[in-house]
Amino acid sequence: HKDRGHPTTTEDPIQNPGFTVTKDDTIIDDEIDHDEIIREIDKQYFLISDFDSCSHELKKLPHEISLKEIENQRAELQKKLKSVTKKLSELVLENHTAYMGELQRVMDLQEDLENANILCSNGRRKLTLSREKFSGAGLGILGKHRKKQILSYLLQNFHTIKTLQKTDIHLRELLENGDFCGAIQLCRECQQAASTYHYFACISELSRNLGDTQDIIEEKLDVALSKICSKFDLESYTTIQNAYSLLGKNRAAMDQLHMHYTGAIHNTAFNVVAGYVEEKGKAVTKEEVQKYSYQDLCKKVPISQFIECLIHLSKEMWFIMHSYYYVMKWHKEEEKIVPKSDSFPTIADIENDYNKKYVLKKLDTGFTRVWQDVQMKVKLLLLGTDFSAFSKFEDLLFILDLTNRLMLIGEDFCGSKSKTLQETIRTQSINYFKSHHRTRLEELRMYLENEAWEVCPLEPGFNIFNLQEFRFLRTAVQDSNKSKSEKDGIFERYSISETPFDCIIEDNCSADDDLTDKPSNDEPEVDEEGKTIYNDNDEDDVPDELKQDFIDENTGETPSSENKKGNSNKVKFSANSSVVANTTLSTIRFFGRYMHIMHALSPIAFDVLISMTQLFDYYLFTVFSFFSNEAIGNSNQLSGKLAATLKRIKDNMIQSSYATETVSISSDDIKVPFPRMSLDGTLFDAGTQRGLACRIIATESVIFLADKLELLRLHLETMIPSSKRPFLSQFYSQTIGIVREIRISIYQAISAKALNYDGIRLAMNNVKWDVKEIMSQHSSYVDLLIQEFWRFDMYFKSLARRVSLPIEVYNLLWDRCIKLANKTFVDGFSNVKKCSNEGRALMQLDFQQYLLQLEKMTTVRPIPEKEYVENYIKAYYLTEFEIEKWIRSHKEYTSKHLTNLVLHGVGSHLNKKQKQKILNLIEDIDKGKKS
Repeated sequence: HKDRGHPTTTEDPIQNPGFTVTKDDTIIDDEIDHDEIIREIDKQYFLISDFDSCSHELKKLPHEISLKEIENQRAELQKKLKSVTKKLSELVLENHTAYMGELQRVMDLQEDLENANILCSNGRRKLTLSREKFSGAGLGILGKHRKKQILSYLLQNFHTIKTLQKTDIHLRELLENGDFCGAIQLCRECQQAASTYHYFACISELSRNLGDTQDIIEEKLDVALSKICSKFDLESYTTIQNAYSLLGKNRAAMDQLHMHYTGAIHNTAFNVVAGYVEEKGKAVTKEEVQKYSYQDLCKKVPISQFIECLIHLSKEMWFIMHSYYYVMKWHKEEEKIVPKSDSFPTIADIENDYNKKYVLKKLDTGFTRVWQDVQMKVKLLLLGTDFSAFSKFEDLLFILDLTNRLMLIGEDFCGSKSKTLQETIRTQSINYFKSHHRTRLEELRMYLENEAWEVCPLEPGFNIFNLQEFRFLRTAVQDSNKSKSEKDGIFERYSISETPFDCIIEDNCSADDDLTDKPSNDEPEVDEEGKTIYNDNDEDDVPDELKQDFIDENTGETPSSENKKGNSNKVKFSANSSVVANTTLSTIRFFGRYMHIMHALSPIAFDVLISMTQLFDYYLFTVFSFFSNEAIGNSNQLSGKLAATLKRIKDNMIQSSYATETVSISSDDIKVPFPRMSLDGTLFDAGTQRGLACRIIATESVIFLADKLELLRLHLETMIPSSKRPFLSQFYSQTIGIVREIRISIYQAISAKALNYDGIRLAMNNVKWDVKEIMSQHSSYVDLLIQEFWRFDMYFKSLARRVSLPIEVYNLLWDRCIKLANKTFVDGFSNVKKCSNEGRALMQLDFQQYLLQLEKMTTVRPIPEKEYVENYIKAYYLTEFEIEKWIRSHKEYTSKHLTNLVLHGVGSHLNKKQKQKILNLIEDIDKGKKS
């Protein structure tokens, strides 16, 4: 470059002698796209090794050649040559390091060849020396020794081949014993040995057999893995997983396991249902069963076999889920095992950890899938049967309990709320319940209309939770307490051979035994004539006072005063007495069944609750209409709340008098015929002893029902959604809360007929009140009134000896009778036309004698409204000013009472103008009361 005067700043390792590069050329060169120029060069320059470029370029020249064209062609070729040269120079510079490395390798190879040459020369020299020193005999010995060694090695190989040929039998024994790990290890050892001796012809066939053996081992493993789905065995599953670990197929095994679970659910469900299928009353053969789908099989299960089939299917599904749960538990415990190692984890450790996490994730997502498959199988079986075909209500309750328990298992299994099963059971049950409720209302109407209102004896300490219909509440509480006390889930509480359905089946069997073998403690026996027999009392246990003092209603005889006194001391009342009739117990049993449905089928719990309240409403309305019909047409005798409640029941539930005599249920409401007493109404007359007893028993039975509903309130609140609880609160406040008010109206009717008030008034009218001297003997009508009270008292106490009555009944009846008797006194006094001051003294004497005798008969204190009579008698002595003030402040008297008081009482010392003024005042007050 220096010889040609080339600039020192530009150095090219390769230069073409045909041209030089100047500074201007360098500047121009930077502006030229050499890659583009190289691409324009003809491909022949690069493809043909013996390419003649001169000939090629000359052929391109035209026949008539000019110097300018030749110069242009030459300049173009120089330009291309320059681009190629520059590109070559760049490539040389880029690969200079590789070139130097390769050159160093060549020099190292040359050195190795020289060392090899020296080694070969030394070897030849030593061989020549050995040939001169060793004899032929020695070499023969060495040759035979070498042959011996070869034969020994060959014998050892033969022994190994013989052992390999016998391993097939040993492998089969290991597989039969379930030792998959031993079989895999033995098979691998054989394969390794076979690869070592592959040059033997017999080994090649053995290698193929070993490959088939490994396939058999994997098939056996897969069969063993499929058996885990129905029954988990810890030892077997551990062996299977260890075997798959040796094969390096843990993830593939888990995928296969999930396929087995899916197949197990389908095949098990199919086989279970197929075992109960009948067609035209005959069992279907196995060949015919295979023609149907699972859904079709479910529709062919007879109603008599449905519950047994459902139990069987639920148990089998439980075993599968139980197995899956313990598979997951095994892998979780396996993940906790961390191998002890002081060094960093190897690739095998990392891969093993990844496999464990993959398996756990796969199993975790599989919970929902397994439960969905189980749900679908149970759902199809439930949908395949018409629930309305069940004749026994207990069958439906059993199905609900079983399904509810299955849903609890699903929630514990994967946290699912089992909406599929809930919707299925709701759809199947809602129509059945509507029909059932209509039937129960019809039964209740029939019971009430034909009820004799005789007391139904109860055992001491009677508790509705001991009734069969309420047993589920005790079971639910026990299960709840058990679940709270036990931290483990439901799958931990049962062994492999047990199921959560066993307790439900045992309860159902024991219930059937109670109903068929003997009557329960809460159910009375029935004799051949259909009469009720109660076992809580024998004849010897009946107190003596219940065997005497019978009152003959026809003769009207009353016991002696000594007997009266003695009997009154023997009668005891209690604060918490239970007075029920047969219909009352039947209604309570209805409540228990309805609550059982609410507990087992929460989606329709609120609908069932409404139906349950309708039972009580109808019972309340019927009792009221039977025994307080005087108050139905006169709402003024009722409190506002009671009148509103009865009106609501009548408007919402009771049919018009022209409607059909059957219960009708529409989509919006329910209508029941107006209750009509089937028995002779005179039997229940309030003036008779039987009528008194019937009315008291009927009234107290309603209150008994209300008390039991109050006892069940907390249970009802937990069974319905929180958004529906205001309805329940309204029912308790507006219906249950005012039930005791019916005592007032019904007992008012009893009190109105308990005594002969008209006869007393007539007797008072016959008394001469205008006597001229103060009498020392009371009037005869007082004795008549006291005799009426004695008769009523004996009626009542005779009933109290047979029925344990609440003290409230005793107090209320006496209160009403005394008030009516007091009103009778005032009515009689107001009818007096002529009365002297001595006659007014006689009035006071009669009333005081009445009070004295009354206090001997009753424990009611104080005597109610005695001031009502006393104030009326004292009013006879008032002046004009005082009587006006007295009339304004005593509005409890009627206008008749006040008018007679003015005209025939205080009016004796008033003039006509004063009398008229007071009469006008009385008229104004009376108008104010009516308005």
